[in-house]
Amino acid sequence: MDLTPGKIFLADQRGITESNILRRYSTFNFEKYNDEHRQPSGTLFVCNDETIAAGKLIFFLSKEDSYQIFFPVTGGLDIVQGGKEFSVDTGQIQILNVGKGEVLEISNPYPNDVINYIQIGITTDLFLLRASEMLYNFDFDKNQNQLIEIISNPQKLSFKLSAGIFAGREEVTYKLQNTDYKLFCFVIDGAFEI
Repeated sequence: MDLTPGKIFLADQRGITESNILRRYSTFNFEKYNDEHRQPSGTLFVCNDETIAAGKLIFFLSKEDSYQIFFPVTGGLDIVQGGKEFSVDTGQIQILNVGKGEVLEISNPYPNDVINYIQIGITTDLFLLRASEMLYNFDFDKNQNQLIEIISNPQKLSFKLSAGIFAGREEVTYKLQNTDYKLFCFVIDGAFEI
């Protein structure tokens, strides 16, 4: 097996933004966080782990034409784009086509609980799908210790997305379809080896 050099972005080296409304950990440079070693990776330019306080909202200003991917970890979230509202719950991923300069309103619909979600941004110059076609469902309970292929349509999107929950010392093999492709792994919790 050929080994490919990689780069590890350690969790404790992420940029942090914190207020009474939001706690954001940024893997790459984002808003006021800037580090020469945290440049975007190809078309992947946003990878944030965000927590919003109960009943609060934040705004996201897109710096690029992009797909913005929302992956709830704890609780659901509401997103308003151009007057249209999208509700996304755990077990779902919502992708939105977002133009450069466009603003999204992201809110916590729960009056007493915080929410946590992952936001991923991938640059694109093609907007081929409506947002209603880009809500994906998955079930970790039915697919323990394996990668679930959530997004796998490279004809319509320029990327694939898989996710999984693994018990200690479980393994999975992921094979890239093309040597020109890149693999980005994000571990929410626990130790890992790649």
